[in-house]
Amino acid sequence: MKDAIDFFISRFRSHLDPPHEPAAYFRPRPYRNAAVSFRKCSLADFDERRRTLVEEAGLNVFLFRADRIPGCDLLSDSGTGTMTMEQWAAMLLGDEAYGSNEGYFELKEQIARTFGPSWRQRPGLRTGEHEPLFIFHQGRAAENAFFSVLARELRRFGAPQAKPLSGGLVPELRTRIEHRMRPMRGPVAGDAPFYVIPSNSHFDTTEGNIADKLMVPLNLPCPEHLAGDESFPFRGNMDLAELESLLASERERVPVVYLTVTNNTGGGQPVSMENIRRVREITRAHDVPFFIDACRFAENAWFIRRREPGYADRSIESIVHEMFENADGFHISFKKDGLANIGGALCIREESAFTKRFPKFANELTDYQIMTEGHPTYGGLAGRDLRAIAEGLRTVTRREYLDLRIRQVERFGDRLRRLGIPTINPAGGHAIYIDVDRFFDGGSRDEDLRGVSLTALLLIAGHRFCELGLYAFGAFDGVREIPPEPRVNNVRAAVPRLAYEDRDLLAAAEAVKLIYDHRDRIPAVRVEYGRDLKLRHFKSRYSFVL
Repeated sequence: MKDAIDFFISRFRSHLDPPHEPAAYFRPRPYRNAAVSFRKCSLADFDERRRTLVEEAGLNVFLFRADRIPGCDLLSDSGTGTMTMEQWAAMLLGDEAYGSNEGYFELKEQIARTFGPSWRQRPGLRTGEHEPLFIFHQGRAAENAFFSVLARELRRFGAPQAKPLSGGLVPELRTRIEHRMRPMRGPVAGDAPFYVIPSNSHFDTTEGNIADKLMVPLNLPCPEHLAGDESFPFRGNMDLAELESLLASERERVPVVYLTVTNNTGGGQPVSMENIRRVREITRAHDVPFFIDACRFAENAWFIRRREPGYADRSIESIVHEMFENADGFHISFKKDGLANIGGALCIREESAFTKRFPKFANELTDYQIMTEGHPTYGGLAGRDLRAIAEGLRTVTRREYLDLRIRQVERFGDRLRRLGIPTINPAGGHAIYIDVDRFFDGGSRDEDLRGVSLTALLLIAGHRFCELGLYAFGAFDGVREIPPEPRVNNVRAAVPRLAYEDRDLLAAAEAVKLIYDHRDRIPAVRVEYGRDLKLRHFKSRYSFVL
């Protein structure tokens, strides 16, 4: 194995100047380049990337310098896209007043236009009423604020009485909840989690924010997704039977139900309108609030229009409005479908199951916002950023934009599949997910961390992917690795918006193919630091076992 890395570098070098492969294109892009940025490094600098990766970054893709990546940086699509000229122009008009700047009012109005008139502030707010929009500097800050205040509000009801889970739960679901509860303990001896926050699938920081407040993040992906049914068009759906079982048996444990659109942890898969409506019906029947994680709401609406009967002739805007009519609230990172480089928000209906259950929540949230983000009318953002977000929300529901965006991701996925790479299908809207277990012909073991090995080799090739599998979502109990339940073991290639052309992504696909063809030579990695930490994939350091 000593020559494993040298072998892969020699193969990467041999691919720098392949025979010309002509491509046929019949539809031009609906935009043209207005600015370009040349790389500060060369694709041929393989040895330098190896040195940087091993000596400086400890094989951690999050710690690798972005200016040393000559190919596609597919680590994340969050805040990494290219903004439009209209957004840059809007930023020049930014009002930087400390309180009640112009951009705040523009963003409030655009929220109502994008998500529906029911999210518009009612004129003439009276004492005790609140506006629906709470601004934060990014989505995870909104998540943290929401679950921090929620945990505080739940304590107002007094400490919950410790008791075992109900025998009425579906047995497999009960086992999963107990599996999640077992390693969770609070700072005080005897503290144990009581509350459960279910979702189709929580993403890493959402899960971390929930667990940090001693609540159990519970994933309820639909059976079709778990079965790997590639013919099912909405693999991001929530398992309705498990949700019904949970609320019927353990309603007092569930302060809110979450639905992520699209389902990032579940392979970027969309959620159907039917599933959204059924989640609303079930939560309403049990008087439990329903929130949406709306980071990729427009992409989800595009899939509903394309795949769900009855929506083919509907506009994206009207589909978005229908989606969010079902929710008591939502949180969003504007770094995704806000098309901006920064920003997040939490929106809560004034009259809803949530505010009925937590009447003091809005005031407490405003206090939290002021103490951590600044005045509510800028929420940790510059006034120019609010302008850029408002313009981004106007652009993101345009059909020509979404057609371009999602079909580019689909072409990338199609190329990988034609090359024989096992991926989650059908392709999602923002990323392609490589199935690590199938990549290694089922030979991957929980302790192998081969997803980390794959991302390290891809960085040497010049492209940055992200391991979102056994290491990112699993845990170490001091003796062995505990895989996530349900099992997730993927490497994600998240495509930034409006940043790359097809040839860039196809080059990344060829790098994956080269590694796949020689996967028996991929060296293992060991964890040198951080195995027992929370959110460990952001902080750990590894080394090759050569």
